[in-house]
Amino acid sequence: MTTRLRSAEVTLPSDLEVLITRRFEAPMALVWRAITEPALLLRWWGPDWCPMTGCEVDLRVGGTWRYLCENAEGMEFGWHGEYREIETGRRIVTTEVFEGFPDAASLNTMTLEEDGGVTTLRTLVLHQSKANRDGHLQSGMETGMQITFDRLDHLLDQFHTPAGRFARIAGRFGEVVDGVRVDQWNLPAPCDGWVARDIVRHLVEWVPGFLSRAELPLAPGPSVDDDPAGAWHHLAVALQACLDDPVVATREFDAGPLGRMTVERALDMAVLGDVFVHTWDLARATGQDERLDPDMVHAMFEGMQPMDEMLRSSGHFGPKVAVAADADEQTKLIAFTGRTP
Repeated sequence: MTTRLRSAEVTLPSDLEVLITRRFEAPMALVWRAITEPALLLRWWGPDWCPMTGCEVDLRVGGTWRYLCENAEGMEFGWHGEYREIETGRRIVTTEVFEGFPDAASLNTMTLEEDGGVTTLRTLVLHQSKANRDGHLQSGMETGMQITFDRLDHLLDQFHTPAGRFARIAGRFGEVVDGVRVDQWNLPAPCDGWVARDIVRHLVEWVPGFLSRAELPLAPGPSVDDDPAGAWHHLAVALQACLDDPVVATREFDAGPLGRMTVERALDMAVLGDVFVHTWDLARATGQDERLDPDMVHAMFEGMQPMDEMLRSSGHFGPKVAVAADADEQTKLIAFTGRTP
């Protein structure tokens, strides 16, 4: 994919406004996801010298958001706002308050347009006074903004690589893990005989065991019994580091019945689908949002059809559950794995 590094444009439509325009060589739907999903925002928002460390998004009219960034000296910077208008996939109007200057709120209108596979992101920032607008411009925002958008460019470029897929799928599972209340970890899960905690236990135990064949240095993390969320995040960070390191990612090893393959291939082929389906399991068990990544749903559902008999005989899936012919693809995938949608 072509990138457009350092290409963001800043113009001043009026004494109160700043217009930021940036084009990305990516579909509009993909850019929308990157700017609205916490797991993806955490990977690009903010310059590399002050990256995002916390992200809360309640994407609905009247909902709120908060971003938290931290620099190398440990100084934290926060922004928050309220969503005023949302046209899904195309437009967001939100207030924005930099918490260092709480009296200088702005109203931001962000729009997306796609032409020939190139998506234009425009953000019109309306300040309350010219002094506030000028202060915004003089804060060094353009330098940080260029770096931030370059990081988004890189994320979009990597979106369909094994490392990119793992980042978004594991990130989504992490969001669901973080949404489990303390009193919910022993609730029954869709997997027969399991409770919610067992979903995390399964991943934390079998994945390191599987990858031990590759002699990866996966240090043990917190106990699932004491800290299931900590146990998952410890593993996810370690696996992402393996994928982000080209030497480790391309290391070949004997993956048992799967044959010889690279670490990134093993994670992409054997681990990611398990994390993906168990995201639905944990969300269902704990009453959270069950929606899954639509691109991954499609790829996984299409890829599993030719392997139906083999998957069924492996014992990993129960009998398919019947669903309506016009059911959505996620429902069909969940039913295919033997779960009741």
